[in-house]
Amino acid sequence: GPLENDLVVHVALVAESQRGSRFNPILDMLAAFKKGVVGGVKVHVDRLQTLISGAVVEQLDFLRISDVEEVPEFKSFEELNLPKHSKVKRQSSTPNAPELEQQPDIAITEWKNKPTHEILQKLNDCSCLASQAILLGILLKREGPNFITKEGTVSDHIERVYRRAGSKKLWSVVRCAASLLNKVVDSLAPSITNVLVQGKQVTLGAFGHEEEVISNPLSPRVIKNIIYYKCNTHDEREAVIQQELVIHIGWIISNNPELFIGMLKIRIGWIIHAMKYELQIRGGDKPARDLYQLSPSEVKQLLLDILQPLQNGRCWLNRRQIDGSLNRTPAGFYDRVWQILERTPNGIMVAGKHLPQQPTLSDMTMYEMNFSLLVEDMLGSIDQPKYRQIIVELLMVVSIVLERNPELEFQDKVDLDKLVKEAFHEFQRDESRLKEVEKQDDMTAFYNTPPLGKRGTCSYLTKVVMNLLLEGEVKPSNDDPCL
Repeated sequence: GPLENDLVVHVALVAESQRGSRFNPILDMLAAFKKGVVGGVKVHVDRLQTLISGAVVEQLDFLRISDVEEVPEFKSFEELNLPKHSKVKRQSSTPNAPELEQQPDIAITEWKNKPTHEILQKLNDCSCLASQAILLGILLKREGPNFITKEGTVSDHIERVYRRAGSKKLWSVVRCAASLLNKVVDSLAPSITNVLVQGKQVTLGAFGHEEEVISNPLSPRVIKNIIYYKCNTHDEREAVIQQELVIHIGWIISNNPELFIGMLKIRIGWIIHAMKYELQIRGGDKPARDLYQLSPSEVKQLLLDILQPLQNGRCWLNRRQIDGSLNRTPAGFYDRVWQILERTPNGIMVAGKHLPQQPTLSDMTMYEMNFSLLVEDMLGSIDQPKYRQIIVELLMVVSIVLERNPELEFQDKVDLDKLVKEAFHEFQRDESRLKEVEKQDDMTAFYNTPPLGKRGTCSYLTKVVMNLLLEGEVKPSNDDPCL
């Protein structure tokens, strides 16, 4: 930035006035800083506080003096107030490029079927890097990476766009170009392993599309194939942002595993969906910020924000949407599903997936991971996060009702979708009666209703569960006074 320019000029003047040779090494070093390479190592010059805010404190065991020594902690640096007569101006870090600059001025739908010569002509005439990336993407798919453009091969041209976009902090273009070049972050495999050793699974793949479940460490080559096969179905940038998320999650789960409590499957596509939803909430009535345009540090901060337990200030619709996207479950959830299965001879069904009582109970034990994963597999067929969360709440309700009524068991298979539908109808009936509004198929009001309270979602869910239980026969008990 301009800061080091001023510094170099200032030191040069001092050196000239001193007429000494001892300043030459300093000048050489500052000049190297300015060029961005010192001793063959790339160097980034910025404000100290800016660099510290994005840094990580790494403990090197062999440098510790004693076991009782505390890990060093960075304190915020204060910026001194400059004297009024000073002509020195504060320097700020380069901000992200304005959103307008990240937007292409062409549409891919308009250009993907145009002849190659027209695309090449447009590429030559176009100064917008975002548009260039789109045009080069079309050429890459159609003509291949070695097809010649004005700036060399298509892949060389994309590499240049990638570098130019990086220097301008056009993050959306950077991600698009990186994806077209099939770039992969080096530490993906270790990051995934970090998640696996915490007893979690990772799934890669875009939200609403097929996902790949990773339950064992994989080689970088295999991970690359999964990412570029599963994540690029609808948006080139998805493959790159999923890599960023894997890296961030691998780091966070090692340092703050408590943020992932209740999350057995780390579904990267669903987490991205939660992040986009969070941006919509923050946008209010204005258009939401584009996740792909955020800087990597902003992406990481947004991830940290949504992983934090949701504050009470949130409406229930948003809480369910975020928790559902994160696949969060309450404490003891899987054990409770096991207990439900013990009292449900014909099993549980949701979204077309059936979890049978047998051979599940005879093949597994309550506390084993395989059973929890089986439950997650059943829930994985649900395509809406907020609905998934209602199903989780329903299962908790079923468990509690069975716990309080040991003499009852379900006679038929428990269709969770049917129960939610019936609960929603009860809710609608009350809403139309109390608020004099017409019944609507839209479940938004139901999703936005607190679980507890007189007309909370749990009261409606409990009612339909009890109705279903009472349809069956009551199991006789030896100490039943009615016998």
